[in-house]
Amino acid sequence: MSKDSLQSSIPAFENVVCPICKSQKYLNPNMKILVSPCFHKMCESCINQRYSHGAAPCPVCGTILRKTYFVHQTFEDLHVEKEVQIRKKFGKYFNKRLEDFGGNLRQYNDYLEEVEDLSNINY
Repeated sequence: MSKDSLQSSIPAFENVVCPICKSQKYLNPNMKILVSPCFHKMCESCINQRYSHGAAPCPVCGTILRKTYFVHQTFEDLHVEKEVQIRKKFGKYFNKRLEDFGGNLRQYNDYLEEVEDLSNINY
């Protein structure tokens, strides 16, 4: 079996390669993989080394990161992971109630119009 056919038979979730140490999850099943806010995967060992003294750039895209920013991947598909994170962030801002505006109906209606305008954006 060639290397290419072996790589294609490995599920994508298990075929993760740390961009720092180049270790493969498939070859090291105990390796813990975490996801950055920029949605790049790295092994926990490299994260501990690279970010132990504070902020440093992501080795893939250069975004400044800290050790505490990394999370365990919840979903197999990173697109789903990203979608959930976006929905959580939007939920904080776009699920307000009248009480959040101190009962001010005018401010609340302005807010509702803004939310409606944003939800009607076509992609």
